[in-house]
Amino acid sequence: MDLSQFKQKFIEEADSLLSNLDNALIELEKNPSDVQYVNEAFRVMHTIKGTSGMYGFSKVVEVTHEIESLYDMVRDNKMEVTQLLLDLTFAAADHIRALLVDENFENESNQIRHSQITQNIELIKQGLGINSNIDTFSHEAKTDPESLATWNILFFPNDELIHRCVNLTYTFQDLFALGEYKISSYPSESDTNQNWSIFLITNKTRDDIESALMFVMDYFIITKVANFDIFDPELLDKRDQHFQVTTVKTSETKAEEDLKPRRRSSEITKELKQNFAVIKENSPRNMAHHTTTRINVDASKLDQLMYLVSELVTTKSELTIALKSFNDTKALDAAEKIDKLSRMFSENALDIRLVSLHDMLNKFRRLIRDLARDLGKSIDFITIGEDTELDKNIIDSLAEPIMHLLRNCIDHGIELPEARLEQNKPETGIIRFEAFKTGNNVYINISDDGKGIDKEAVYQKAADKGLIQPNAQLSEKEIFDIIFLPGFSTAQSLSNVSGRGVGMDIVRRKIHEVRGDISITSQAGIGTTFSLKLQQTISIINTLLIKSGLFTYAIPIENIESCSLEATENIMNRQNKLIQFENELIPFLNLREHFSFFQREDELVRETEKLIILNKQDKRYALIADTIIGEYQAVVKPIGKAFSDIKFLSGASLLGDGSIALLIDTDKLWYELAG
Repeated sequence: MDLSQFKQKFIEEADSLLSNLDNALIELEKNPSDVQYVNEAFRVMHTIKGTSGMYGFSKVVEVTHEIESLYDMVRDNKMEVTQLLLDLTFAAADHIRALLVDENFENESNQIRHSQITQNIELIKQGLGINSNIDTFSHEAKTDPESLATWNILFFPNDELIHRCVNLTYTFQDLFALGEYKISSYPSESDTNQNWSIFLITNKTRDDIESALMFVMDYFIITKVANFDIFDPELLDKRDQHFQVTTVKTSETKAEEDLKPRRRSSEITKELKQNFAVIKENSPRNMAHHTTTRINVDASKLDQLMYLVSELVTTKSELTIALKSFNDTKALDAAEKIDKLSRMFSENALDIRLVSLHDMLNKFRRLIRDLARDLGKSIDFITIGEDTELDKNIIDSLAEPIMHLLRNCIDHGIELPEARLEQNKPETGIIRFEAFKTGNNVYINISDDGKGIDKEAVYQKAADKGLIQPNAQLSEKEIFDIIFLPGFSTAQSLSNVSGRGVGMDIVRRKIHEVRGDISITSQAGIGTTFSLKLQQTISIINTLLIKSGLFTYAIPIENIESCSLEATENIMNRQNKLIQFENELIPFLNLREHFSFFQREDELVRETEKLIILNKQDKRYALIADTIIGEYQAVVKPIGKAFSDIKFLSGASLLGDGSIALLIDTDKLWYELAG
């Protein structure tokens, strides 16, 4: 059996779990006593530990086992959540990501980082007064197999668990086989499901309990109540007597322990911080979006797909019978039905490719947390519309430009806490990510409440660099568009985050590659907003088919403002390539001239030309064509090598008669004619 596909699936799932861990740790930083996120950190490490061992990731097992044990101690109230523990866990999460692509542990940086993380774990043990030579973090070592302990297991079922169709009978059979149990129920907040409390008296370990609940751990909270059977009255009496006697002994023992030479916590803390610096130096974390080859698809979408397949098979049989019997009426009916089914197939296929922005945003929360700490800033990241869906290819392409926009908000936008206080602003800055869908477009706004963009500084810098004419009269939008020019930057100094004079031009180029637009609005002292307009999918788009000479072309309909006729004499032989439209001179491109190698030499002279007016970012330009054919839903495919070097073409679509339509790249046209 080939296990490589399962191993890759595990790696992708582990990456998703680590993103969940990042977010849990961020919440723990805000509220270290929140048991929910402590349990989440433990669960992630426990899950990755169990599966990574199956695929030979022994170093991952080492790290996850130790971190899991630390959080188990937190759950048992034997240690507290500290910033050092959180920093260690963040570093361990990044290290696990690195180990998952270094299965044989050959990378030198990984080896150094592994040693430092292991050393830091040992330092935390020393700070707790734990003998590092004994595996005190092993559940088996902590519990005498012959002694009983009482565990409380809270069960929170919900509708999601019901939809998963998990057979809980077997789960509880495995759980109750571990010992004696007592069950009680109480209503949940929603009043639709009952919550349950289970007391389990057993000599088994926590690992044994979690193994029984392996497939439904998300719905359980496990807490150790006592190292004896609390329902045994005799043991309770002995426990009370023992407590009275040992109280005095404990104070005496503590006095003796205080005399023993132990490392001071300040020394351990100092060494931990030094090690974290080494870890960071040897592990520059790549915050770019990790693309996957799999998509989690809602079952209802697959049900719809199977329905369409069955309908297609039935209709194909109807068409075959009609053709064999020469029944034209039934053949036409079947053909019409196939046409409708093909559109439904198209919509279903696109729907399956749509994924929410949630996973991508999960990764950005960690990015913002880390960069804010590096720069000494306090930032809250607010998201609205995380469930908005986009084509997976678009999301993969957007990760890098959105990451760069967030970096700019953190570095150039949000001020340092002391500077914000001087301006009567809250000490903590806000970065807001808002997404919503309108029609076939998705809009994303990334904004900050920082210092805003200095328009005068942008204008002056552009003039100094010769990017604009001296004393040029520019609108606010035109000034902000200068920021997207290659090499432009107003940064006074370089940082590890941004401000190196590159990046924003790449941001716009990558957004344009998925046929999107980006614009900037900003107000000094108030903040800046980057606005993205995107098509929900770029695989199938609505176009207008036109013809010029021998070839057919397709233009995205969303860029077309109007179509009209223009006298040939008003267009031909114009040296400035400008034409009047609604009292405005706009640039134009004559397809017959530009693609002259596609044309016939014996073409007839026409009295009028077809004028297609395009509007991109509030700037108009025009295309001149021979014929306007009409609207067409184009399935976009990459163009072959024969057309790859031809300007203004970005793809092709196969037409019903077997010919092809070349997709015109309106972005490149905009740069050439109206930029």
